[in-house]
Amino acid sequence: MHRLACLAALFASLAPAVAQGRVERFLRSESKNGPLVVAHRGASETAPENTLAALRAAVAAKAHVVEFDVYQTKDGAWVLLHDATCDRTTDAVAKLGHKDVRVEQLTLAEVKSLDAGAWKGKAFVGERIPTLAEALAVVRPAIAMVERKGGDPKALAAELSRLDANDHVLVQAFDWEWLAAFHAAAPDVLLGALGGKECTPERVQQALATGARLVHWDHKTLDLDVAAKVRAGGNLLCVYTVDPDTLLLGAAALGCDLITTNRPERLVALRDRGELARVRPPVKGN
Repeated sequence: MHRLACLAALFASLAPAVAQGRVERFLRSESKNGPLVVAHRGASETAPENTLAALRAAVAAKAHVVEFDVYQTKDGAWVLLHDATCDRTTDAVAKLGHKDVRVEQLTLAEVKSLDAGAWKGKAFVGERIPTLAEALAVVRPAIAMVERKGGDPKALAAELSRLDANDHVLVQAFDWEWLAAFHAAAPDVLLGALGGKECTPERVQQALATGARLVHWDHKTLDLDVAAKVRAGGNLLCVYTVDPDTLLLGAAALGCDLITTNRPERLVALRDRGELARVRPPVKGN
């Protein structure tokens, strides 16, 4: 009991102390009816990840949040891509004649010349790597969950400000030093701290020290006790990447406010039927 009391005190001390922005208010309000649906790299089970086709499919599936990954190009543009190289999801190797084609080695024009859809099927031939601006325009009215894979924190803060997007996005990263630097540059943008290793109270404390208000963890390493403490401390909780029905319901039972999935249409259906709200534990003030 003493250990549980200490944990409760720890997480209570981590409760958000700043005013909630529009994105956070929306997430907290809508999650009262069950975990919100986060489409992983768009609707990536059926469309090529991180393309406009996948983002449009996620919005059509009524996902509340659409997640995508961003890098900076050689000339400083922000584009959508998950991997450090273009090899897996574009025709870069065939077009450029060598492997390990890195995003930061290419200009925006060179990135835009690549086919980012053919690998997924003939229906997607000709899909291009979108810019951040193009992605944000397609995602609305859903919330954009922008995951930084590469690029400067001040540059991303400046780009989001230029696009007047601060009230429409959530920015997340596995690199917590980068996240803290971004928070210093854009304190009004909701942050998510990504984690994958064992989710201990100490790790969560370090994550929240970045300024994050959302803890986004690998569902395989998050346990019930720590999940409860995250929510009891007034912070939002999300897990990735969950696809089977049994695990989707399990994530809801864990108390998640959001669930990241490659199958947004299926998760929306479960939520609309009330399955997620039925198993999700309530938390006062959440």
